[in-house]
Amino acid sequence: MISLAKLADLARDPSTSGRKSLIGALTDMFVGSGDDRDEQISLLFGDIVLKVLGQLEEETRIILAKRVCGERAAPRDLMVKLAQDTISVAEPVLENSPALTSEDLVAIASSASMKHLGAIAGRQVVDKAVTTVLVDRGDSEVLSKVAENKGAEFEDGSFLKLVEKARSNESIQAALVGRSDLPEEAAHALLPFLTEELKERISSLGADSTLVQLLAERAATEVAARAHKLEEAREQSNALIKDVVNKKTKIDDAITLFARSDRTAELGMLLARVSDLPPAAVSQLLFSASDKPLIILCKANGVTSEAYKDILTMRARRLRMGGLELNAAIQRYSALSEAGAIRSLETLKQSGGVFGLKTTADKTADEVEPAKKNIPFASSR
Repeated sequence: MISLAKLADLARDPSTSGRKSLIGALTDMFVGSGDDRDEQISLLFGDIVLKVLGQLEEETRIILAKRVCGERAAPRDLMVKLAQDTISVAEPVLENSPALTSEDLVAIASSASMKHLGAIAGRQVVDKAVTTVLVDRGDSEVLSKVAENKGAEFEDGSFLKLVEKARSNESIQAALVGRSDLPEEAAHALLPFLTEELKERISSLGADSTLVQLLAERAATEVAARAHKLEEAREQSNALIKDVVNKKTKIDDAITLFARSDRTAELGMLLARVSDLPPAAVSQLLFSASDKPLIILCKANGVTSEAYKDILTMRARRLRMGGLELNAAIQRYSALSEAGAIRSLETLKQSGGVFGLKTTADKTADEVEPAKKNIPFASSR
């Protein structure tokens, strides 16, 4: 150990190199004495270093900070001073010093730079008083770091603030997802804006995770809501179809509603009910290659050309029909008279035709009238 005479000589040297040598010698003495060091040594070390600290170059202060940052008996006043220095000096102290109290860290975090806050956020243990300041003042980098820190404790209010600040920051969201201490209120607030990737990550967490439980509950609720919505839509569709059959609603209105919303099942059911035909057979006609049976069915039930265009648009999306094909289909529909369509429909129903008893649908639609009624398919008479 260095002698007191040598320390006295170093103290009398006011040069930069002299100060550096003095601090180096004192640090050696302080660190080298270990846990058995005399309290007087700690006091002497702190008193002398604090007096000359402002005269030391940054490089020397960095070395000093790194050497004493892990010492529990390091003079508190000195560690606070080092913690408020430039980030290069302060970082090891803020991250590691056990001499700094919660009150010290709160005071420093209340006014220090974001880099200083980031160093505090990386401490092995960060209590609730400190995290409250970090959450209030911190930028996204600080918030992500403290949220990822499993040794950081949060008040429920701080968790809620973190969630609010995480809305537009996926890194904070990801950090929060990994926390097992996330309170239920904060978890509820976090779920709505999580990405699908993060939701998948949640599913891999343990069953006791609050987020896992909430996600499962939410999924069940959404399924029930969709089922309820489908049931309501089905009831509304059935009521509408019933009104059409009872002549309370125009068939064109129902055709337009179902076709424009691509509700093919309801459209098939509507045409089947007004025609007294099997729903399964009618549904097949909606997208069959030939539109002739569909033309007969719609025309016989008084569907106007305007409403039929909605059905054609729906067919065109599924069958990838072009403009020329659509125009030709519209002309075919206009060419058939309603009376002719009614006669054709009755003949088809009696023969089984396109409604499941035969497989030659196109032949039936083409030939049934010329053969039995001597009325051309496209006749408008």
